[in-house]
Amino acid sequence: MPEDYTFTTTLKITMQVKTAVLWWLINNRVHQSLENEDKTIKSLIPLVEELFPGIMFLNESSFQSLMLEYTVPVLQKRYPELLTTPMEDIGTTDMTEVTSFSPSNGFEWQSTMEWGLLFQMLLAES
Repeated sequence: MPEDYTFTTTLKITMQVKTAVLWWLINNRVHQSLENEDKTIKSLIPLVEELFPGIMFLNESSFQSLMLEYTVPVLQKRYPELLTTPMEDIGTTDMTEVTSFSPSNGFEWQSTMEWGLLFQMLLAES
């Protein structure tokens, strides 16, 4: 085989999230099966990073804004069935696959109007 051949392989590993975490975020009610460690910013960061690859935030306040303005609306749009699912129907070991929604270049979600407009357009289309 000639030396100038390059092979590129892309491996996409999907993220699995506790369905109870998604239910909590979508319904704004803590699911009975969640432990305190499931409800921390540290435990939610991987979910946000999966939805918005490359995104960054400065502090707890900006993370909370990111959750309210962008993360929760995406989850509500992607998993509308969880809005009407009774808490009791979500098993303690149930997991849900989460995939990327829209990339973000660092803090652009906070600093550019274009990112917000793109987000609204993508949300309407999904």
